[in-house]
Amino acid sequence: MKYKLILWGFIIVTFTFCNSKRDPQAIYFQEEDLPEMVFLKGQKFSFSEIMNPYGVFLTNGLALVYEVKNVGDDKFHIIDLENERIIGSKGIDGMGPGEISLISQMEAINGQNKVWTFDPELLIYSKFDLSDTSKLAEEQIKAPQTAHFLTELVWTSDNTLLGNAVDGWTKYLHLTKTGDTLALFGNWKNMIDGNQFPKGINENELDANLISNLFQGPLRASQNKQHFIKVGMNVDYIDIIDLENQDVKTIYGPTQEIQGFQIKYSGGYQMPVYNENKTTRYAGAFAGENSFYVLFRGKPYSQISASGNLNRIFQFDYEGNILNHYQLDFPIFGFAVDEENRAIYGVTVDRDPNLVRFDY
Repeated sequence: MKYKLILWGFIIVTFTFCNSKRDPQAIYFQEEDLPEMVFLKGQKFSFSEIMNPYGVFLTNGLALVYEVKNVGDDKFHIIDLENERIIGSKGIDGMGPGEISLISQMEAINGQNKVWTFDPELLIYSKFDLSDTSKLAEEQIKAPQTAHFLTELVWTSDNTLLGNAVDGWTKYLHLTKTGDTLALFGNWKNMIDGNQFPKGINENELDANLISNLFQGPLRASQNKQHFIKVGMNVDYIDIIDLENQDVKTIYGPTQEIQGFQIKYSGGYQMPVYNENKTTRYAGAFAGENSFYVLFRGKPYSQISASGNLNRIFQFDYEGNILNHYQLDFPIFGFAVDEENRAIYGVTVDRDPNLVRFDY
């Protein structure tokens, strides 16, 4: 978080959507609106090199499985999917040239067998060549410095990025890799307009810092950089971002109720602090060519591996229409989709974590 919490007095707040005041531009759905569930049986791999995976990225017939922070070197593994074997590992732990401490996401570089990784601790993009044997990054650049505090960044071209801002009412910032602003668009306040607040609380009592933090979650770009999707980890919502027209279409569901939290203060700013029964809502997203996929958890993180109510994946088109509803038989942490071969790859969260494939 940008600010350190200061434990002052608190207010218990629960938001509920008021159906009569719904945003006419938004899309709403509930469980009963989902298509019939399709059960997917996973094929789990047993690559010994994988220790504690956090996510997976697909490119050119390869699966790149990246590890959590507590794994030292070999931050990600390169898997030849056709031959089902690991052909190399990369990433040296550290803060020196070419070294990284953490990977939160990966993106391919068009026309090259290379990827960018993002380190949210060092705020560094690192470029790795998948065809060489070096474990160090061949190039590193600092995340652009802006007047806005950005929690998520994705590439929109070789020289531009889209960022998610959290220190004001602005939602999205389109900028160059050197930090020049190209566009500001979207308003976090639109996420609460028309909602009913209990105990006499209204939106004028909530500052931008609280609302923007409330609606945080992963931001992802399609490989062709034509589509951008953001999902809420604490609230059931999905943003479909039209970068060209600087427009955002929001989907709410399947639960149209914001879970309870406490308002606390840090540096004079409001911060949401969730109750112990907090659940994770959308845990990930994949932006495809003509549709996108979102990973819905709907349960506390402590129960992520519980056998009941395992993760589901919803598929939408970019107009916001629900296409498919999949139930997985393994709990997964991150995922990616091979649309050509109709396969979903995930990394499991269980006693023996590894890569798993679901054919759909």
